[in-house]
Amino acid sequence: MEKRYLTKQLPSKWPFSHGVAIKSPGTIIILAGQVAFDRHGPNRQLVGRGDLAAQTRQAILNIRTLLGQCGATLKDVVDLTAYLTDLDRFEEAGRVAMEYFTDPLPALTLIGVKALAFPELLIEIRAVAVLPDHPAARRGQAARRKAASKRRR
Repeated sequence: MEKRYLTKQLPSKWPFSHGVAIKSPGTIIILAGQVAFDRHGPNRQLVGRGDLAAQTRQAILNIRTLLGQCGATLKDVVDLTAYLTDLDRFEEAGRVAMEYFTDPLPALTLIGVKALAFPELLIEIRAVAVLPDHPAARRGQAARRKAASKRRR
């Protein structure tokens, strides 16, 4: 599978590419928007009431957990949509996202909203990831990432 990351080469406060072109068959994983609840069900707890950084972190961890159920990682994410109730605080959320997303960066759409499903929620993040169909291709991808990481050191 070939992924080509499109960018305008501008510095940004959020880690993102302007687009991703995917060539070849593979599995596309489309996740519903994730928020800062620690689990699903009646006993769920909000993480980070009033704390955008904590809510961003929990939403990303929820994305990572769901991707893991498909054999994917955050490195497989090609598109993010972040819904923020206060766009003036997008840099705060972006700093947290930078801890989890590295090159090649997924495309990002940032949307300001008046409210989310519950009044205490400050951010919701939706993700799309792509996995190659063949496990061998995935192992090769991991080896290339490891080699690239060593070259950067």
